[in-house]
Amino acid sequence: MPDNETIPSAPVPPEEFCRMCGWNDDTFWEDGWPTSAICDCCGSESGIGDMGAEPGSWDGVRGLHDFRGWWIGHGAQWWCPRSKPRDWDVLQQVMNIPAPWRTPPPPPVDREQRVLERAASGSPGTETVCRICGLAGPSFWRDGVPTETVCPSCGSESGIDDLGRPGDWETMRAIRTRRGYWVGLGAPWTDPSARPASWDVLEQLGAIPPVWR
Repeated sequence: MPDNETIPSAPVPPEEFCRMCGWNDDTFWEDGWPTSAICDCCGSESGIGDMGAEPGSWDGVRGLHDFRGWWIGHGAQWWCPRSKPRDWDVLQQVMNIPAPWRTPPPPPVDREQRVLERAASGSPGTETVCRICGLAGPSFWRDGVPTETVCPSCGSESGIDDLGRPGDWETMRAIRTRRGYWVGLGAPWTDPSARPASWDVLEQLGAIPPVWR
Protein backbone atom coordinates (compact mmCIF):
# COMPACT_ATOMS: atom_id res chain seq x y z
CA MET A 1 0.00 0.00 0.00
CA PRO A 2 1.44 3.44 -0.92
CA ASP A 3 2.56 5.59 2.01
CA ASN A 4 0.09 8.33 1.13
CA GLU A 5 -2.91 6.01 1.04
CA THR A 6 -5.05 6.03 4.16
CA ILE A 7 -6.96 3.09 5.54
CA PRO A 8 -10.66 3.88 5.64
CA SER A 9 -12.06 3.89 9.15
CA ALA A 10 -14.70 1.37 10.08
CA PRO A 11 -18.23 2.73 9.90
CA VAL A 12 -19.73 3.72 13.23
CA PRO A 13 -23.18 2.19 13.66
CA PRO A 14 -25.94 4.64 14.54
CA GLU A 15 -27.24 4.70 18.08
CA GLU A 16 -30.97 4.28 17.94
CA PHE A 17 -31.37 4.30 21.69
CA CYS A 18 -31.20 7.00 24.35
CA ARG A 19 -28.14 6.41 26.49
CA MET A 20 -30.01 7.70 29.53
CA CYS A 21 -33.33 5.86 29.47
CA GLY A 22 -33.29 3.41 26.54
CA TRP A 23 -36.05 4.98 24.43
CA ASN A 24 -35.45 3.58 20.94
CA ASP A 25 -37.72 5.45 18.56
CA ASP A 26 -35.15 7.92 17.23
CA THR A 27 -31.52 8.16 16.07
CA PHE A 28 -29.45 9.84 18.76
CA TRP A 29 -25.92 9.41 17.37
CA GLU A 30 -24.90 8.90 13.75
CA ASP A 31 -21.42 8.40 12.26
CA GLY A 32 -20.02 9.06 15.73
CA TRP A 33 -21.75 12.44 16.06
CA PRO A 34 -24.80 13.48 18.07
CA THR A 35 -27.96 14.27 16.13
CA SER A 36 -29.19 16.69 18.83
CA ALA A 37 -32.32 14.55 19.08
CA ILE A 38 -34.36 15.22 22.21
CA CYS A 39 -35.60 12.03 23.81
CA ASP A 40 -39.39 11.83 23.91
CA CYS A 41 -39.13 9.90 27.15
CA CYS A 42 -36.55 11.44 29.51
CA GLY A 43 -36.03 14.73 27.67
CA SER A 44 -32.25 14.48 27.37
CA GLU A 45 -30.60 15.84 24.22
CA SER A 46 -27.94 13.78 22.47
CA GLY A 47 -24.64 15.61 22.47
CA ILE A 48 -25.49 17.57 25.63
CA GLY A 49 -26.06 15.41 28.68
CA ASP A 50 -24.34 12.39 27.16
CA MET A 51 -21.36 14.18 25.60
CA GLY A 52 -18.05 12.73 26.73
CA ALA A 53 -19.57 9.45 27.86
CA GLU A 54 -17.63 6.33 26.90
CA PRO A 55 -18.90 2.76 27.10
CA GLY A 56 -17.12 0.05 29.05
CA SER A 57 -15.97 1.77 32.24
CA TRP A 58 -17.51 3.28 35.36
CA ASP A 59 -15.91 6.67 34.79
CA GLY A 60 -17.20 6.63 31.22
CA VAL A 61 -20.85 6.07 32.10
CA ARG A 62 -21.41 7.41 35.61
CA GLY A 63 -22.68 10.72 34.24
CA LEU A 64 -25.44 8.78 32.48
CA HIS A 65 -26.31 7.05 35.75
CA ASP A 66 -26.42 10.42 37.48
CA PHE A 67 -29.02 11.79 35.07
CA ARG A 68 -30.99 8.54 35.08
CA GLY A 69 -31.02 8.52 38.87
CA TRP A 70 -32.38 12.06 38.93
CA TRP A 71 -34.98 11.37 36.23
CA ILE A 72 -36.33 8.16 37.70
CA GLY A 73 -36.16 9.61 41.22
CA HIS A 74 -38.64 12.24 40.00
CA GLY A 75 -41.09 9.67 38.70
CA ALA A 76 -39.63 8.99 35.23
CA GLN A 77 -41.83 11.69 33.71
CA TRP A 78 -42.17 11.70 29.92
CA TRP A 79 -40.95 14.73 27.98
CA CYS A 80 -43.54 14.02 25.30
CA PRO A 81 -46.41 12.17 27.03
CA ARG A 82 -48.22 11.39 23.78
CA SER A 83 -45.32 9.13 22.76
CA LYS A 84 -45.62 7.00 25.91
CA PRO A 85 -46.76 3.44 25.05
CA ARG A 86 -49.91 2.31 26.79
CA ASP A 87 -48.16 -0.72 28.29
CA TRP A 88 -44.89 1.08 29.05
CA ASP A 89 -42.41 -0.66 31.35
CA VAL A 90 -39.49 1.53 32.43
CA LEU A 91 -37.19 -1.36 33.34
CA GLN A 92 -37.87 -3.15 30.07
CA GLN A 93 -37.06 0.05 28.21
CA VAL A 94 -33.79 0.62 30.08
CA MET A 95 -32.67 -2.81 28.90
CA ASN A 96 -32.56 -1.36 25.37
CA ILE A 97 -29.33 0.36 26.42
CA PRO A 98 -26.40 -1.90 25.44
CA ALA A 99 -24.60 -3.36 28.45
CA PRO A 100 -21.34 -1.37 27.97
CA TRP A 101 -23.36 1.82 28.53
CA ARG A 102 -25.08 0.70 31.74
CA THR A 103 -23.40 -2.25 33.51
CA PRO A 104 -19.69 -1.44 34.18
CA PRO A 105 -19.35 -1.78 37.96
CA PRO A 106 -18.18 1.01 40.25
CA PRO A 107 -14.73 0.76 41.84
CA PRO A 108 -14.40 -0.88 45.28
CA VAL A 109 -15.57 1.32 48.13
CA ASP A 110 -12.98 2.75 50.50
CA ARG A 111 -14.95 2.19 53.71
CA GLU A 112 -12.52 4.08 55.95
CA GLN A 113 -12.73 7.13 53.72
CA ARG A 114 -16.54 6.97 53.59
CA VAL A 115 -16.71 6.80 57.40
CA LEU A 116 -14.54 9.93 57.57
CA GLU A 117 -16.86 11.66 55.07
CA ARG A 118 -19.91 11.10 57.27
CA ALA A 119 -19.14 14.22 59.27
CA ALA A 120 -19.67 16.35 56.16
CA SER A 121 -22.88 14.52 55.31
CA GLY A 122 -26.28 15.20 56.82
CA SER A 123 -29.53 13.64 57.89
CA PRO A 124 -32.94 15.09 58.79
CA GLY A 125 -33.02 12.69 61.75
CA THR A 126 -34.38 9.15 61.77
CA GLU A 127 -34.86 7.83 58.23
CA THR A 128 -36.84 4.69 57.49
CA VAL A 129 -36.75 5.03 53.70
CA CYS A 130 -33.72 4.09 51.58
CA ARG A 131 -32.28 7.24 49.98
CA ILE A 132 -31.28 5.26 46.89
CA CYS A 133 -34.34 3.18 45.99
CA GLY A 134 -37.17 4.25 48.29
CA LEU A 135 -37.67 0.98 50.16
CA ALA A 136 -39.56 1.74 53.36
CA GLY A 137 -39.24 -0.19 56.60
CA PRO A 138 -35.77 -0.53 58.13
CA SER A 139 -34.14 2.31 60.04
CA PHE A 140 -31.34 3.40 57.73
CA TRP A 141 -30.41 6.47 59.79
CA ARG A 142 -31.33 6.95 63.46
CA ASP A 143 -31.09 10.35 65.12
CA GLY A 144 -28.81 11.52 62.32
CA VAL A 145 -26.45 8.54 62.58
CA PRO A 146 -26.28 5.77 59.95
CA THR A 147 -27.20 2.28 61.12
CA GLU A 148 -25.09 0.66 58.36
CA THR A 149 -28.17 -1.25 57.27
CA VAL A 150 -27.89 -2.96 53.90
CA CYS A 151 -31.02 -2.35 51.85
CA PRO A 152 -32.60 -5.67 50.82
CA SER A 153 -33.81 -4.03 47.62
CA CYS A 154 -30.92 -2.08 46.04
CA GLY A 155 -28.10 -3.38 48.24
CA SER A 156 -26.82 0.03 49.32
CA GLU A 157 -25.45 0.44 52.84
CA SER A 158 -26.50 3.44 54.89
CA GLY A 159 -23.57 5.57 55.90
CA ILE A 160 -21.45 4.19 53.07
CA ASP A 161 -23.34 4.38 49.78
CA ASP A 162 -25.84 7.16 50.58
CA LEU A 163 -23.75 10.07 51.84
CA GLY A 164 -24.82 13.59 50.97
CA ARG A 165 -26.43 16.69 52.37
CA PRO A 166 -30.23 16.93 52.07
CA GLY A 167 -31.24 18.98 49.06
CA ASP A 168 -27.65 19.78 48.01
CA TRP A 169 -27.29 18.91 44.31
CA GLU A 170 -23.53 18.40 44.21
CA THR A 171 -23.15 16.29 47.34
CA MET A 172 -26.08 14.09 46.32
CA ARG A 173 -24.40 13.08 43.06
CA ALA A 174 -23.26 9.73 44.51
CA ILE A 175 -26.84 8.95 45.60
CA ARG A 176 -28.28 9.70 42.17
CA THR A 177 -25.52 7.79 40.42
CA ARG A 178 -26.02 4.72 42.61
CA ARG A 179 -29.76 4.87 41.91
CA GLY A 180 -29.23 5.19 38.15
CA TYR A 181 -26.77 2.29 38.15
CA TRP A 182 -29.20 0.06 40.07
CA VAL A 183 -31.97 0.84 37.59
CA GLY A 184 -29.53 0.30 34.73
CA LEU A 185 -29.02 -3.25 35.99
CA GLY A 186 -32.77 -3.81 35.95
CA ALA A 187 -33.38 -2.88 39.62
CA PRO A 188 -32.43 -6.31 41.01
CA TRP A 189 -33.17 -7.11 44.65
CA THR A 190 -30.22 -8.02 46.85
CA ASP A 191 -32.61 -10.25 48.80
CA PRO A 192 -35.08 -11.57 46.21
CA SER A 193 -37.11 -13.29 48.94
CA ALA A 194 -38.01 -9.86 50.37
CA ARG A 195 -39.46 -8.59 47.08
CA PRO A 196 -43.28 -8.23 47.22
CA ALA A 197 -45.23 -10.18 44.63
CA SER A 198 -46.88 -7.01 43.29
CA TRP A 199 -43.74 -4.88 43.46
CA ASP A 200 -43.56 -1.75 41.30
CA VAL A 201 -40.23 0.04 40.97
CA LEU A 202 -41.71 3.49 40.31
CA GLU A 203 -44.11 3.20 43.23
CA GLN A 204 -41.20 2.35 45.52
CA LEU A 205 -39.01 5.15 44.18
CA GLY A 206 -41.90 7.52 44.80
CA ALA A 207 -41.36 7.05 48.53
CA ILE A 208 -37.94 8.76 48.42
CA PRO A 209 -38.17 12.06 50.32
CA PRO A 210 -37.81 15.02 47.93
CA VAL A 211 -34.58 16.17 49.62
CA TRP A 212 -32.85 12.98 48.42
CA ARG A 213 -34.07 12.95 44.82
